[in-house]
Amino acid sequence: MHLEVVQEGPGSCPICGMALEPVAPVLDEGPSQELLEMQRRLLGSAVLTLPVFVAAMADMLPGRPLHELFAPRTLAFAQLVLATPVVIWGGWPFFQRGVASLRSRHLNMFTLIALGTGAAWLSSVVATLAPGVFPASFRGHDGGAPVYFEAAAVIVTLVLLGQVLELRARHRTGAAIRSLLALAPRTARRFRDDGGEEDVALEDVGPGDRLRVRPGEKVPVDGEVIEGRSALDESMLTGEPMPVEKGPGDRVIGATVNQVGSFVMRVDRVGSETLLAQIVALVAEAQRSRAPIQRLADAVAAWFVPAVVVASVVTFAGWAWFGPEPRFAYALVNAVAVLVIACPCALGLATPMSILVAAGKGASVGVLFRDAEAIEVLRSIDTLV
Repeated sequence: MHLEVVQEGPGSCPICGMALEPVAPVLDEGPSQELLEMQRRLLGSAVLTLPVFVAAMADMLPGRPLHELFAPRTLAFAQLVLATPVVIWGGWPFFQRGVASLRSRHLNMFTLIALGTGAAWLSSVVATLAPGVFPASFRGHDGGAPVYFEAAAVIVTLVLLGQVLELRARHRTGAAIRSLLALAPRTARRFRDDGGEEDVALEDVGPGDRLRVRPGEKVPVDGEVIEGRSALDESMLTGEPMPVEKGPGDRVIGATVNQVGSFVMRVDRVGSETLLAQIVALVAEAQRSRAPIQRLADAVAAWFVPAVVVASVVTFAGWAWFGPEPRFAYALVNAVAVLVIACPCALGLATPMSILVAAGKGASVGVLFRDAEAIEVLRSIDTLV
């Protein structure tokens, strides 16, 4: 999403914190390791968060059954044990991205998530293990300070859910590019030096090789017919369903379908030089390009996140100074609420995801966009020729 960020191997963007996309798409990329990892973290966090949430809501349960079985301090320790793996293990990627945003001075939504959940969890740990450090006005009638483990755990779990949904959407969008890659055959029938023929992997075909294309087969790569005549279905390129006659001297394009006759072709272009590969690269580049509205969103986010942090600090100070007792509890809850509720998730996700989906959907129906700006200005078109 930020084209200036390029690195070897997968990872997250130091500017926005989002997962990086591969530059060169591949057909057999397998399952997304990041998606599998986020799903594991989501499952484990959800299992541990549910009892934390129930324990935190003990005061609201009819008859207050948990208070009859467990002392408040015991419930606080139970929440500490259950919520700590959620925050530390489940939320570890968010803390990493939050720290990276501080180092790069590009504050983003993960900055707010790390600050909000970290503040709620740390204050709750201190309140559980050493409630005496809080002034008496901050503690309840039982001598214990309020804890907010459920806030930290629930926030982490919900953000993990959002990450899983986002990664699934991006993986499905990549299916359009993979379907284009799948158009090319895996093997080609090449002539040997002794005049015989053999089937070889497409990766072993090079410029100058002579290939035989039989009826019903796909043309392996771009080249020129040197012997035989046939008719090819080139609808994958032109959209025209009528077959095109081909004879000696005519150009043929990889992934088009030979229909009736057999012919021999000389290979001119292979790999990334073929027309199909260039189409795939064009679609991938369009998905990575930035629309004008995205640049506006980046400019807004650069000021928005620091403003939210300042608002959270002011909120904490206001409640701590002017709020009702226990002031610290109200100040902490409201400061964390500002950080979490103002988290600009939609600001960081909406535009990039819409570009990904539009370019991928267009490619699946034969419409290619050169860049994201073309998608955005398409809304102003009123005449199609």
